[in-house]
Amino acid sequence: MPFAFFILFNLNALHPFFVSMTEIVHRSKEKQLEISVRIFTDDLEKALSKECACKVDLSDAVKHAQMEPILNQYLAKVLKIKVNGMAVKPTWLGFEKEEESTWSYLEVKPVGEVQTLEVENRILHQTQPKQTNLVRFKKEGKDQTKQLMFPESQVSF
Repeated sequence: MPFAFFILFNLNALHPFFVSMTEIVHRSKEKQLEISVRIFTDDLEKALSKECACKVDLSDAVKHAQMEPILNQYLAKVLKIKVNGMAVKPTWLGFEKEEESTWSYLEVKPVGEVQTLEVENRILHQTQPKQTNLVRFKKEGKDQTKQLMFPESQVSF
């Protein structure tokens, strides 16, 4: 029995989960979308290094300002949003590292009533064929999460 547990434990170690979470919250009173994106830092650093052909270190506080535009450009490329059929361009607010993850923050304003929300999410698709991207949309009276498994990239609410 202990041997079987050892094998199962090692198989899990060899096949980690590759998941990101994008949360989009519509604040009707403020007329804005608040967007937060959580990605495992090691996976994100690999993707960013490939994109910019440079060394990326999101943990180094000294390099924080240097990493901002690299991360912003990457998310602008892999995360597209349409509100009521119209493409919107999120404004970059910043990022922070928390344990093994990196949180990025964006916003879109002004945004009136959201009838439909379409998201194209290709986070880590260029570096991780086992990637799963979760997209959560919250607005008054609605809280829904959808899963995109590679190569899926489109979701609508």
